[in-house]
Amino acid sequence: MRLRSTAGANPLFAETAVHPVSEAETSGQGGLALLDRSDERIDPLVTAAFDADDPYVAKVRKVRAKLLATAREASGADGRLRLAILSLQGGDEASILAANLATVMAQMDGPTIVVDADVDRPSLDRLLRLPNRIGLAEQLAGQALRLPVLQTAIDRLWLMPAGQAAGGAATLVEKGSLAEAAERWNLPDANLLAFLAERPRGGTAFGNVLEKFDAVVVVARRGVTPVAEIRRVIDDLDRHRIPIAGSVVS
Repeated sequence: MRLRSTAGANPLFAETAVHPVSEAETSGQGGLALLDRSDERIDPLVTAAFDADDPYVAKVRKVRAKLLATAREASGADGRLRLAILSLQGGDEASILAANLATVMAQMDGPTIVVDADVDRPSLDRLLRLPNRIGLAEQLAGQALRLPVLQTAIDRLWLMPAGQAAGGAATLVEKGSLAEAAERWNLPDANLLAFLAERPRGGTAFGNVLEKFDAVVVVARRGVTPVAEIRRVIDDLDRHRIPIAGSVVS
């Protein structure tokens, strides 16, 4: 996937070339732009921003590797990818995983935009400590005067917050493919990671939203997420031919 800005030089990215970081280069934190533990611009729960050797971060890198492998095996996807974390009552663990995965992707795969598509219960703005005055909801509703993408304190990582869900904005997310919508936004050339969560009413049309995504990981909560709901979502994704990289049980 290549997303180019048609508005001239885009202030989001200054890089002229991107060189993905290999798994080996993360050992000992070599080559990574890590933040100091005292840096308050990012929530400490985003461990990948501070410590590449943390055991949790190693698990996040495995999720990334599985997503990339699935995307390339399913469609031969190369270059920029459209990936997703889908939370089925995954709680805070799911959004923490999404924020850490976005960080790891920015470190290892180059410029990355993470989109908080959980407009009912926004969370990534708090973890990445950015304002949520305007975001995806306004973008989908045609109310954004400028593209609501914010640079985080993490190198090469940008956030599109969820925005405000007033006026049925949450329903707008389910009306069509988020990948197709993003192609009309004149985004810079970057990986796209979407974070979605089951709406309180249930029955979210994830297949419709994630059509044309390269791979998705499903996050469920042990003893909380009904098995029937997991099966419904998997069937929905299968109908839309969306590659499922696996599941994470929190």
